Amino acid sequence: MTARLCPLLLLSLLAAPALGPAAAGEPPPSPAAVDAAIEKGVAWLLAEQRADGTWGTGSRAFGHTVLAAYALLHTGLAPEDKGFAKALRWLDRHGPGLRRSRDKDADTYSTSLLVLFLRDRGLAHEPRMQRAVALLTRSQAANGQWSYAPKAGRKVHGAGDNSNAQFAVLALGAAAGEGLPVDEEVLKRAWRWWREAAQKDGGFGYSSGGSRASASTGSMTAAGVASVAILEAALAGRATDTRDEDVPTSRLLDRAIRRLAAGFRIDRNFGPAQGGAGQRQRKGGRGWVHYFLWSVERAMVLSGRERLGERDWYAEGAAHLLATQKKDGSWRGEHPLYATCFALLFLTRAADPPRAFTPPGRPLGPVTGDERPPGEEPPPARLPVGDVQDWLARGLAPCDLVQACLLLGPQSLSLLADALGAPDPKVRQRANETLRALLGDDRVGRADVHPLARGRLKLWIRKNRRFLEATDGRFRVP
Repeated sequence: MTARLCPLLLLSLLAAPALGPAAAGEPPPSPAAVDAAIEKGVAWLLAEQRADGTWGTGSRAFGHTVLAAYALLHTGLAPEDKGFAKALRWLDRHGPGLRRSRDKDADTYSTSLLVLFLRDRGLAHEPRMQRAVALLTRSQAANGQWSYAPKAGRKVHGAGDNSNAQFAVLALGAAAGEGLPVDEEVLKRAWRWWREAAQKDGGFGYSSGGSRASASTGSMTAAGVASVAILEAALAGRATDTRDEDVPTSRLLDRAIRRLAAGFRIDRNFGPAQGGAGQRQRKGGRGWVHYFLWSVERAMVLSGRERLGERDWYAEGAAHLLATQKKDGSWRGEHPLYATCFALLFLTRAADPPRAFTPPGRPLGPVTGDERPPGEEPPPARLPVGDVQDWLARGLAPCDLVQACLLLGPQSLSLLADALGAPDPKVRQRANETLRALLGDDRVGRADVHPLARGRLKLWIRKNRRFLEATDGRFRVP
């Protein structure tokens, strides 16, 4: 893994098949069908929201609310939407990391989700996120895992489980990718744990590994792949490196991915692992399938794999979710809120053509455009930020507008995405054409015709803006 890719992988964390399990080889659902499923899922989530802006009650309110808000953020829902705005206001006043908070709700899952949510809201450098990162740092178990309940003031456990550990690593990786200080010893302990936790078959189990064998499961094997990729990126370039060159990371990842591919079924989470209280795996490993799919999505994106063995996990998973969505817009099988949120997080990667990495084998050719109209002067060498919509309104030739935006840099993409909602249809059309020239059709998708897709495009631009570069007349993520 190159040093150049490391921050990209860290920032890509988060930062979105007809027909059931037999859909291998089937084409993916259309973007319009996926957008429609997402819209139904969003409507169900907002209908389940309580009057005060929360989901869940009592001690579960914060965890449920931050998960729902994180999912809604990735669907592209506008922050000013009435329901979403209520949730944001409530989260700003409750939960861990607040200046006067006693962190009474600071379990590992909710604190980790809060870090991911704040990062993707563009609040990575706010004091609250740094305090949440510090809480995760203090609560790491002695063996490098995390447990369910490392709340403030409680004794740190000697061990934990790999599900909590995955969430904590996702959060610490996001923080490190934003340049926030993350204790290197915490990363090293986590790194040593995941290397030790690999089972003989290459997979990972729920509770432990190494000398305390734990049967491999689908979700935990995917969690291991994601965590190893994150920690490899976070530790790359550090003054001291704990990696064992006798077992290179590539071999560890390859073995885990082969195990994941061998047991992969789109409708079940293989293995006997337990979930939380009252949520044990059902016979045949069908439990927690939506968590499993989300974990697979994270694992594949973070390890840079487009396919799982010979399987197009991306197309198959989207088809399965569209086929199993309930009429009310929810997903079931485990707790409906969890199932729906994890399904939406998977689908927003599938429906959101802007990718966390550039798919291999698709070189981009030079951009061409209409010739400059007679008498039209070429644009200045550098287009002022405030003039992008002016140039769109004036009808600047496509070749000149593309060149001007390339000179302005990645900030032009945010301005063009904003212009997709402009009142003037000609401005919207030119913004769409320019974005497609700068990013490619597969990245822009339906952002010109669907507000949620436009929101997802804006989120992708914001998350990747630091790493976008001009290559062959387009912006690409290296």
